[in-house]
Amino acid sequence: MEQPDSPPAAPIISDWVRVVWAEGGHRALRVEKEVLGFAAEGSRIRIKAAVDLDGAVCCPGPSRGGGEGLVRRELVFEPLSGESLSLWCKKLQDYMDNLGRPKRLFIFMNPFGGKRMAPKIFSNEVKPLLQDAGIEFDIQETRYQLHAKEIARSIDLSKYDGIVCVSGDGILVE
Repeated sequence: MEQPDSPPAAPIISDWVRVVWAEGGHRALRVEKEVLGFAAEGSRIRIKAAVDLDGAVCCPGPSRGGGEGLVRRELVFEPLSGESLSLWCKKLQDYMDNLGRPKRLFIFMNPFGGKRMAPKIFSNEVKPLLQDAGIEFDIQETRYQLHAKEIARSIDLSKYDGIVCVSGDGILVE
C-alpha cells in the first residue's frame, strides 16, 4: 500500500551557525556565547558578534598570549524569502530573549581608575559591546572616594538588571 506524502518537516534553526569569514576560513558561531545582537535590514539580517579568535576566555582586546582575543565581527546574510527572513528573526529573538541577558545596566566609572584608562576602556571596548547587544545603560562617573556608595543608596536599583564597574578595584570594594 502506498503511503501518502508526509508534510515537509518544519524548518529547524540551530543555536549554531556556520560562518565563512570574508578574510577566509570558516568556523561555527555559537549564538549563546558569541552573538551579541542582530537587526533585520531590508531583506538581510546583520548579526553582531564577539568571537574568540585565539582561545581568549572572556575579555575583549589582546589576549595574554599576544593574540587578538575577543574581537567584534559582523556578518550579514540574506535568507531566500521574506518568510525565511521572518522565521530567522523570530527564532533568533526568541532564543536570545530566553538567555536571561541583562536589558538595562547601571555603570559606575572612575575616571582615575585602572591607571586612568577607565574612560578609554569604556569608550573603546565596553560601550560598543553593550550597543551591539542592545543593552541600555546609565553611566555615572564617580568624583571622590565612597561616591559610588552614595549613588547606589540614592538610585532605584530595581530599574536595572545589574551594576557594572569600570575602574580599578576601588568602586568594587565600596
